[in-house]
Formats: sequence, structure tokens, C-alpha cells
Amino acid sequence: MLTTIRGLRKPGQMIFVGVTDPIDRRVETPEEVRNRVMEAAEFIPLDALGTKDDCGFSPFADDTSTSRETAFAKIKSRVEGTAMAGKVLGV
Repeated sequence: MLTTIRGLRKPGQMIFVGVTDPIDRRVETPEEVRNRVMEAAEFIPLDALGTKDDCGFSPFADDTSTSRETAFAKIKSRVEGTAMAGKVLGV
């Protein structure tokens, strides 16, 4: 799928790649996130690449599938892993 993104991206358009899975209770490590960002960077220009979770945390008020603590831990891993990738990529 990433190979098709390059051809579909319009000038000035940002592409956000999901690097954490809010449904999976396991918290991704920053290294896993870094690796996902590095893979995406092979296909998406760095100035157009952003990270996010795969879908969203608790899109409905009654959704308790992901605890608040887990959601924040996943966000922390996303921020740290994205920063790690930025250092490697020089951004």
C-alpha cells in the first residue's frame, strides 16, 4: 500500500501513518514505532510524513476497550519512536 501513496500524494499534502494499534492492549515499543516510521519514510517525503494511531482511542463514550493508561502509554511510545526516527533521518 505504501508504494501507491507516492503516486497519489498531491503537492503540499501531509500523509499520516498509523504506528500504534488502539485495539491491541499491548503497548508498542518506541523502537517498533521508529521502525514503522523508517519504513514509511522510504515511500513518503519526510516533509509530508506524520504519525498517528491506526484508528483512534475510544471513538464512542461507551468504548472501554482501551484503558486511559494504555492509551497514554501508546501515545508516549508514538512520540518517542517518531523522535527516534527523526534523529536517524536527520529531521
